[in-house]
Formats: sequence, structure tokens, C-alpha cells
Amino acid sequence: MKDRASMLVDLVNENPGLHFSKILEITGMKNGVLAHYAKKLESDGKLRIHKENNRSYFFSPEISLDFIPIVIYLRKSTPKSILLSLKNENGLNFKKIVKIVGKSPPTVSQNLTKLLKSGLIELKLEDNEKKYFLIKNQLMLDLIKKYSFQ
Repeated sequence: MKDRASMLVDLVNENPGLHFSKILEITGMKNGVLAHYAKKLESDGKLRIHKENNRSYFFSPEISLDFIPIVIYLRKSTPKSILLSLKNENGLNFKKIVKIVGKSPPTVSQNLTKLLKSGLIELKLEDNEKKYFLIKNQLMLDLIKKYSFQ
């Protein structure tokens, strides 16, 4: 049987970008136990913890800093749907994204704004129409292939 530290490192290596509460759910560890191991493994250089909007996301220290925002968005359903729709057909207008994602226009708009600010997508005027494009297309494709974010 693996010790908790090894189990946590393996889990994070296989599933980058898991947040604290998801790791609690998967491992069955108690809050304080996970916090203890996370702090120890981070100080030992075996884990990288990225904090954003009061959430802690766990990564292998080998993962590129460029990957972190992409992985975090691929772990959230609406941004993931938007990114995957742009991966399949780059250069979509707002109405088409709303239709593909199946969420309300305000929800899609809010998520597009976050993705624009993160630098993962860009907005261009093409044929008198605003269209959204992936910027880090190859990086995202590599991540999807390696970690099965489909």
C-alpha cells in the first residue's frame, strides 16, 4: 500500500490541475491531513500549488507555467466547452459558441471574457463579424492528448 504522500504525488501527476476539494473527494483524506501533505510536498519541491480565486490547484513541478491556466480552464465545464469548440472550429462568432456550448448568453459571455483576459483566446473582426480564436492551440492540443481532457 502506498503512503499518502506518494499517492498524492501520483494523483496530481496523472491529473494536473485538480483543486483541493476534488482531491479530498478522490482520496478520502481529511482537510487537515491533505493540507499537511500538500504543504510538505510543496516545500520539498514535489508539488506545485497554484492559488487563484481562493482555490488551490495542484500540479507537478515539471509542468510548464504556460500550461497552468489552460489546465485550470479545461477542468471547468463551460470554459472547457468553449475551448474545445474553438479547437474543433477556430474562428467562431458569439451566437455559434452559445449554440455549441448550450449555456445562456450571459454565462458564455462571462467565460469568454475570462478566457480573453487569460490570453488563451483572442477576438478579431473578420468579414465584419467578431470572431473568437484560440491563441495557444498547439499547447492546448498537447495537453488534451496527454491528459485526456476530452
